[in-house]
Amino acid sequence: MRSMRRLALIPMAGMVALGCGSPAATTKPKTSSPSTTAPATSTTTTNSPASTSSTVRASPASDQCTAGQLHPSWTGQGNGASGYLFYSVNLLNSSPSTCVTGGYVGVSAYDPAGNLIAASGSRDTTNTTSPSTLTVAPGATAHFVVGLPDVNEAAGGTACSTTVGALHLIPPNEMTEVQIATPISTGYPKLCGDAFLVGPLLSGSGV
Repeated sequence: MRSMRRLALIPMAGMVALGCGSPAATTKPKTSSPSTTAPATSTTTTNSPASTSSTVRASPASDQCTAGQLHPSWTGQGNGASGYLFYSVNLLNSSPSTCVTGGYVGVSAYDPAGNLIAASGSRDTTNTTSPSTLTVAPGATAHFVVGLPDVNEAAGGTACSTTVGALHLIPPNEMTEVQIATPISTGYPKLCGDAFLVGPLLSGSGV
C-alpha cells in the first residue's frame, strides 16, 4: 500500500473535509508489526451530526457513487511511516451499475463504545496523485488510507492510548455515512493527540 506523511492539520473535531483530488506521494515505509486481515462490519445511517463535508466536484454527476453502493472493508494491516501507521480502507461497488467518485472521503473516528473521538483529520496530499474522477465498475474497488499516529510526540514519544473501534465514512458528494469496525490482530488500533491523516481515493484495492 502507499504510505504517506503528515502535511497539515484541520482543527475541526471528528471529520475530514472533502475536496478535489490533489497530487500526493508515498513516503518510505518503516518496519511495523503486521496485523492480520479481519472482517469488517458496516451499517448505514443518515445525516451524521459530525459531518462537515463539502463536495469533491462543483457539479456532482448523476451516476456518482453513493453510500449505498460502496461497501467498505478493512484489511487491519498497518504500515508505518513518519510516526504513523497507515491502514487501507477498501470501497467495493456492490451495485449492478458503474458509478463515479473521486477526491477525499469524510472520516470520523469512534471508540469501541461508540463515542466520537475528538480528533481532527487532515488530507495527506504528499506526492500521491489521485485522478479527479474515478470510474468504479460493478464489483470493482477504490481505496484510501487512514494514518493513525503510533506515538505521542507531545508526551516524549510514548505509545498512544486512545482506542479506535470504528470509522464513520461519508463518500464524496454524499451526506449518508457508512460505518466500519477496525479490528487488528492485537485488538484495535490506537490514536493519540488530536489529528489523523486521510489520503485521496485511488483505483483498486489497498493492502
